[in-house]
Amino acid sequence: MTTAPPPQENAGLTSLVETVVAPANAFDRLAEKQTWGWAFIASSILTMVASLASGAVQQHIARLMMERGIAASANAQQAAAAKAGAAIGLKISEFAWIFSPIGILFMVAIATVILLLCNAILGGKATFKQLWCASMNVFVVIAIGSLVGSIVLALRGPDAFSGVMDIYRNSLSLAAIVPSANIKLIAFLAAITPFTLWALWLNSLLMQRIARLAAPKAWAAALAVLLVPALIGAAFAVQPPGATNGTPPATSASASP
Repeated sequence: MTTAPPPQENAGLTSLVETVVAPANAFDRLAEKQTWGWAFIASSILTMVASLASGAVQQHIARLMMERGIAASANAQQAAAAKAGAAIGLKISEFAWIFSPIGILFMVAIATVILLLCNAILGGKATFKQLWCASMNVFVVIAIGSLVGSIVLALRGPDAFSGVMDIYRNSLSLAAIVPSANIKLIAFLAAITPFTLWALWLNSLLMQRIARLAAPKAWAAALAVLLVPALIGAAFAVQPPGATNGTPPATSASASP
């Protein structure tokens, strides 16, 4: 009589779950067996659902920005060009959720490169593959945060928003509690949420467990992953034409929600 072999453990799914509930175990596992497929699938689903959930709000704000851009045009030719470009942008934005997986790959690549540079500078022992797989699993936490934030926006409803600044100020981030009209400061603070802070801790832990860095160096690497993209995003943040503090300009009555 032969006995059936024990069932094989799904390392990728186990690492994904443990990243959330037992991260030390997850990173020890990922140091030995690098997997990222399940994490990518889970993050893709979460972010696509998040994009769909906040779609009505995003479309509403895009239309307001289109109207304000037209109102701010210097002449009829510029207004026509702005309207045509905005119409194309609105149509594309309806299908933005489809591109969520590409965005995930891009963001995880950035995090991996930052960690890899810190690993080299600080004397870590991790490889690119280890850091890529660990970063992909950590991104699940960011995806969860994206879904929660989108649900909050959806519950408020489109009419509660009159501009991009309103999204920042209604987000689960430091931007919601800082009364500032500076778009760059608000954009930077919007990157600091309970979920990005959770990811900060996870990144420090993975650099200790996988890269074998001492805690202060690991935290420095984790802070770089949080702050560098936030600073870059803030540097490129600009106030939309005709918008002031998230409220519609007086010259565009049709932009009022």
